[in-house]
Amino acid sequence: MAGTPGRTSAACDRKSVAAAKGSKVTCTVTYEGVKVTWPVTIQGPSMGGLTLAYQAEPSVGILTAKGATADFWANNHDAGTDLRCDDMPAVKQVPLGQKTGYRCSYLTKSSIDDKPLRVPLDLIVRSTGPYFRA
Repeated sequence: MAGTPGRTSAACDRKSVAAAKGSKVTCTVTYEGVKVTWPVTIQGPSMGGLTLAYQAEPSVGILTAKGATADFWANNHDAGTDLRCDDMPAVKQVPLGQKTGYRCSYLTKSSIDDKPLRVPLDLIVRSTGPYFRA
């Protein structure tokens, strides 16, 4: 989710959880001092009983300036030039799946008149990491 390595720790509210469908445990992961709660629900055995399926969704997202800017460059460096992002904190807890209030942009040419056009994209943090959309 953070998109970059950092100091982490984790603890759960129980030492063990039954491998039975519907069993629950809540774990808290700390990344660079920011805490994220992960409620985990066991779905039951999968792959013929070789593994255990579970559902886990974080309570909040973690935004990192390094992760967001690296993701923006990786996904947009071919779309234009002069890639820029707002100043962002090194690490910040943000609502998951919502606009963070931060944006990145790139410069391209308008398909209508070939004039320079700056394309701004809103930063959203998902459980899978940073995501940008117009």
